[in-house]
Amino acid sequence: MKARLEYLRRQRELLVSQAAAQRSEVSYIASHLQKRLWLVDTGFAIVRAIRIHPVLAVASTTLLLPASRNKLLFWTSRLFTAWEMFNLVRKQWSAVSRRTRGDGEHNKLIDIHP
Repeated sequence: MKARLEYLRRQRELLVSQAAAQRSEVSYIASHLQKRLWLVDTGFAIVRAIRIHPVLAVASTTLLLPASRNKLLFWTSRLFTAWEMFNLVRKQWSAVSRRTRGDGEHNKLIDIHP
């Protein structure tokens, strides 16, 4: 009986060490794949955004096609600034609404991110 328990203990140690080695190998491979597939993920995100908001895609294409390089840079910087301001306001709004919530009810402020 003791020999059998010893055999099972050694077998378990072997399996645990093999599992650790396999986890390490899988994480190494996944990290390299993740770096290489970043561009593909970005492409899919753009396609998904276009499918969700097709009007925005058409409008932005219409605005950017006839634009010269200087106008394109100008409007890109404006859009980026507007986007950052929107994110700042959204974060502040969310923080304010969390602080103003009373005993489980929303006090006249709508939480953008529940």
